[in-house]
Amino acid sequence: MTPLPSRALCAALAIASLGLLPWAAVQAQTQYTCRDNDGNRYVMSRPCPPGLTTTGAAIAPLPDTSRRYEPQVRPPLDVPEHHRYMSGRCRAVDESLRTASQRNTPPDVVAQLRREYQQNCREEESQALSRISRERREAAQQQRESARQEQQAQQLTREQEARRAEQCAESRRILAAKKARTDLTPGEQADLRRFEDNVAARCKL
Repeated sequence: MTPLPSRALCAALAIASLGLLPWAAVQAQTQYTCRDNDGNRYVMSRPCPPGLTTTGAAIAPLPDTSRRYEPQVRPPLDVPEHHRYMSGRCRAVDESLRTASQRNTPPDVVAQLRREYQQNCREEESQALSRISRERREAAQQQRESARQEQQAQQLTREQEARRAEQCAESRRILAAKKARTDLTPGEQADLRRFEDNVAARCKL
């Protein structure tokens, strides 16, 4: 018969097994089960992104901890401009694809998300991009039209100022000629004073 282990050996094995518990915990990760509005399910190693509903979470062992490495922290990606013209579901799928490397999303999940986007969101994305392009063209056209109107207004102002300068120069010439006369009647002198006041008000003498 095989001899039973001694009490000392049992105690040593118990202590060793307790010491392995933290190591075993490190060798596991939480996997999240996510579901979209159409009922499609995804298993992810990160919390479900916006637009997907978390339906479960479970602890699963890592496939190979000896080969895992921590990726460099990257700044958050900018939200594409055309997203505001896309549905919440397509925005969520696209966001999951764009941040897949940062979230360490499993390749099979990425492939499933890519198929989902290709089937249900590609046309929507094309329409959103076309709308953005049209809005940019319209904005550029409006900007050019505003610049043209501004140039026309400036040209009109310059022409009006030029005419006003010519009129004032002519009025000053007439005023100087009348003031040089010495044979003006009292009525003509009164007219001259009124004309001089008008020229002063209009031409800021």
